[in-house]
Amino acid sequence: MSSRSPRPIGLALCVIAMILLAAPTLFFPADSPNEPKLVFAAVGAFVFALAVLRIRREPSAQAPPDHKDEDVSER
Repeated sequence: MSSRSPRPIGLALCVIAMILLAAPTLFFPADSPNEPKLVFAAVGAFVFALAVLRIRREPSAQAPPDHKDEDVSER
């Protein structure tokens, strides 16, 4: 199981993005201005995009190696 990263950076970025996207709903009143909410949404979306890219770059997300040259019978 050496393919897993010792530090789950992608997961941590997903959690941070979730907090940023939920913060306006949880902490701002319903009649507050929209600009701060949009800033939280934009930053949260950017952090989530970084998390997706980080997760896709991990070794476990890569395709398995091709074994064309090996003599392996399929069942």
